[in-house]
Amino acid sequence: MKNSIKKEILEINRVLSALVLGIFCVVGTLAQEGNLYKLPSGPDGPGAFGAYYAKLEYDPIWDKDWRIGDHPDVVVQFEDGGHKFVFWRGTSYIPAWVSENGVWYTNEFVERRDVHSSNTTSIVEPMSDKQCRYSQVRIIESNDARVVVHWRYAPVDVSYEHPFIDQETGWFDWVDEYYTIYPNAKGVRKITAHSSGLHKWMEFQEAIVINQPGTLPHENIQNGAISVANMEGEHITYVWDENGAPLFDKNPSKANIFKVNLKSEWHPFALVSPPKEFDNLITPYRGTGKNSFFNWWDHWPVSQDASDGRGAESAEKPSHSSLGHIALAIDPPVDSWGSYGYKTVIQNQALQWTATEWGAIDLMFDKPEDLRNGIHFSFDYANLWTSDVKLIMYDRSSEITEDIDLAKLGTGFTLNDKNFNTYTAEIQLEDFKDEADLSRMYEIYLEIQGSETPRTFALDNLKLASKKNGFVYSLDFNEPDGTMIESLNLPDKAQWEPYAKSEKKVTKLMLHGMTKGEVQALVPFAKSWDNPAKLNVKGTGGYTNNGYDPTQMAYQLQNGQDIFSTLTFTIEGNIDSPIIDPAIVVGNWKGGEDLRLSMNGNRLQKGKDYRVGISKTLHGNDLILWLDMESDQSIEIQVEKSN
Repeated sequence: MKNSIKKEILEINRVLSALVLGIFCVVGTLAQEGNLYKLPSGPDGPGAFGAYYAKLEYDPIWDKDWRIGDHPDVVVQFEDGGHKFVFWRGTSYIPAWVSENGVWYTNEFVERRDVHSSNTTSIVEPMSDKQCRYSQVRIIESNDARVVVHWRYAPVDVSYEHPFIDQETGWFDWVDEYYTIYPNAKGVRKITAHSSGLHKWMEFQEAIVINQPGTLPHENIQNGAISVANMEGEHITYVWDENGAPLFDKNPSKANIFKVNLKSEWHPFALVSPPKEFDNLITPYRGTGKNSFFNWWDHWPVSQDASDGRGAESAEKPSHSSLGHIALAIDPPVDSWGSYGYKTVIQNQALQWTATEWGAIDLMFDKPEDLRNGIHFSFDYANLWTSDVKLIMYDRSSEITEDIDLAKLGTGFTLNDKNFNTYTAEIQLEDFKDEADLSRMYEIYLEIQGSETPRTFALDNLKLASKKNGFVYSLDFNEPDGTMIESLNLPDKAQWEPYAKSEKKVTKLMLHGMTKGEVQALVPFAKSWDNPAKLNVKGTGGYTNNGYDPTQMAYQLQNGQDIFSTLTFTIEGNIDSPIIDPAIVVGNWKGGEDLRLSMNGNRLQKGKDYRVGISKTLHGNDLILWLDMESDQSIEIQVEKSN
């Protein structure tokens, strides 16, 4: 396969780059007399809550090549522990929660598949942006009540190629992520992906632990690595063993919350709105690595060579381990690759398949199929221009590909015929049984040689049957004209519903943060966001209620006057809509920060019971109130000037 050749070339480049990088690593290690440098996250211990620009220094040999100013990084710190939230150029600004003892964790980013865009040759993600050419971070808001940080990036492959380039405008994929964080180390991740290829595979979340240099994954992660819960508080913890992650087949119904169990006091968590119909929203990342139950790779972070998917051999370098997903994008049962793969559509109840340099159709099974005893393979075709057509067996576990030349089997091919012909073959697969694992096949490719100019042929009535178990893979493409190939027969799966979506933009929301508690203890917090208690403004002070904004995890009020007046409101908490550390934003605020708050007639203590912040905007000041309290009963809050 051409894709395999590209990967081999990239691997050669990686090896050469690794040799050069290895020299610098040795020099850096010797400079520190054998000690490995620790990933930087700012001063140890707690600090004043807020977001701070910083220059986080790492290995001097690594640092010296960066062409940066004095404030390239951002650190969010908290007052009740040594945990932090860090945007560092060594991770390509991919944000990470850092525990009090230095274990890093991230919820990933928007990732695209290289095969879905004609010009990309490796996984397309900000991990590949080693120099942060298209990844930048800035502080939008930082005060005593909350922090807002904006991370903007363009996913790239290891050659800095962009996916889904719009031929009319030149725009390619961009992503805006806004992180709204409160003093309790909990907040909202708002992800907006801009793309001309929204219909193609896209991943929004992966649970990734970053291992400090000198540590193996199991030194940072408990064997019971992931705890999963639903909104009823039902929960389970999954344990890794020599086979890696378990199947996550015992998830509570409609589970939507998970916690990563690090070997630390503070643990990261994430959650989304529960799925409406289907289970399996939270799934494992399978596989193991050398000397560990957990998989691990060292092409990221820190590494500056053009690398992707490099398995770690030792703990000399920082590495990362993937544990699971929220709503992993499931491949459709048939998908197309190649320079025109994105234009493979249904016309006249047949698949119109265009290729130039090469093309491939990927047949994917939702469970492993046993093909050791051979297969029956057939399809109808028209306008075929070449007999160089292959069936390629792909073994995911070993990444072995075995090519079968279809022209040497079956009935052969009739070329340049506009009428449909039928190809059929009985394939024994004996030549491949000792290399590819044919007992657990998930993918088979039908690949065609390209041409100098785009050529299109029609494909219909594709059938693949296993001789052992009678499994039949059948596609007749009887869909309306214009149907995209990736929309065919998608299996039911749990959904992470978009918050908003348009033709070229999709937004999703996720809560995340750090906790000392058990996973089921996060249920009230999840309810307070997913089903927020009702807020009512009292009196005639000129304030209006604009509702609850889940993108900020905050109630929105507006002052309609040019003067200050006392603000009084109630929040109607109950078991299903508890009040957990509520935030209130008041636009056009006229009262400053020197305030006095009461709850149910009792005076609250500033700094202990509540926080106040002022956010300056073009339209005036916004008041940010954050209350450190929990209740499943109604409360009344009064806000007055302290003098």
